[in-house]
Amino acid sequence: MPQNNKATIKDIAKYADVSIATVSRYINQNGKVHTSTAARIQNAIEHFGYIPNDNARALRSKNERIIGLILPDISNSFFAKVFKLLEQLLFKEKIFVLLCNSNEDSQKEREYLYRLLQKRVDAIVIAPTGANDSLIKNINQSTPVIIFDRKQEDICADQLFANDEYSSSILTNHILDCGHRHIAYALGVPNSNATKSRYCGFIKTMEERGLSSSNYTLIHAQNEISCRKEFHNLLLQDYISAVIITSPKKLNWFLIERNQIYLKGLKSKLSFVGYATQNEFDICDIPLTGMLQKEELYAKNLAKMIIDRLDKPDSKRKVIELKLSFQQGKSALNSSLVI
Repeated sequence: MPQNNKATIKDIAKYADVSIATVSRYINQNGKVHTSTAARIQNAIEHFGYIPNDNARALRSKNERIIGLILPDISNSFFAKVFKLLEQLLFKEKIFVLLCNSNEDSQKEREYLYRLLQKRVDAIVIAPTGANDSLIKNINQSTPVIIFDRKQEDICADQLFANDEYSSSILTNHILDCGHRHIAYALGVPNSNATKSRYCGFIKTMEERGLSSSNYTLIHAQNEISCRKEFHNLLLQDYISAVIITSPKKLNWFLIERNQIYLKGLKSKLSFVGYATQNEFDICDIPLTGMLQKEELYAKNLAKMIIDRLDKPDSKRKVIELKLSFQQGKSALNSSLVI
C-alpha cells in the first residue's frame, strides 16, 4: 500500500471511489465537491498520508527557503509583534514566511497544515490549538515542525515556550502576600497548554497557601464584548479585591474598561496583575505588576531555532524555556488599603 509521498492522486481516487478529476477539484479547490464526497477524499488523503506536490521547491533558487507560520490570533499584539520581528530577522537570511491565522480554530489549523505541506515549505512553525497533535507528529517525520509559545509534551520537536506554571505561581503568591483572599482569575484560551500551565500554577499555589475554590472566581469569557462586561462588573463590586489576568490581550481589554469607568467619574478598588507585553506596561495609568513577555526575546530565539533546524535538519531537537520577568508596580495594593 502506498504511503506518504509515494501515494499518488490515482491512489486517492481509487480509495475514495471517485474520479481523479474530482480529487483534483477537491485538492485545488477549483470546483464544487459534494460534502460526503469531500469527506471520503479527505479520509483517503489521511489514510495514505498523501501530500499534494505542486513542485514549489523546484521553482525556488538554491539560496531561498520558505517556512509556514501558523499563529492562533494575529489580532493579539503579542503574536503580531513577534511575527513582525521574526520576519525581519529571517528575511536577512533569505528565509521567507507564509503567515497563516488559525483564529484558534482547529479545523482551520488543520487545513493550513495541509496547504503548507502542499506548498512544500521547508519547515512549519506553529502555536498549536492542541487539537491536531497526531497530524503534527506525522508531519514532523518528514517536514520539520517548530512548536512556539505552547508546550506540547508528547511531540518530539523543537519547542520554544515560557515558564508559565512558575510565573503564574509568582503572580499568585504576590497577590496573596498582599493579603487578598477573594480573587478573580481570568482564564486564557481554552485547550491551550499555556493556559493549562498558568492555571495549574495558580491552583497549586492556592492549595499550598491553604486556600480553596471558595476563595476564587474563574472568568471564562473569551471575546472582547463578554470579557469587558465581566471586567466592568468586577471593577464595580467590593467582594473580590484582586484579579489575575492571564493574557496580554485580555489585560488590554481590562485596562480599557478600567479607563472607561474612571472617565465616567466612577472609582474601583480592585487590584490587578497579569501577563503583559511592554505595551500594557506603557498604557497602564499606574505602574503595573505583572510578568513581562518580551516579544524581541521570543523572536530572536525563534529565528535562531528556525535557522539552525534548516541548516542542520538532523541535529538534536532543542527545547527552550524562556523565563518571564516579574515587574512589581503598584497595581496590586495591600488589601488593608482597599477595604
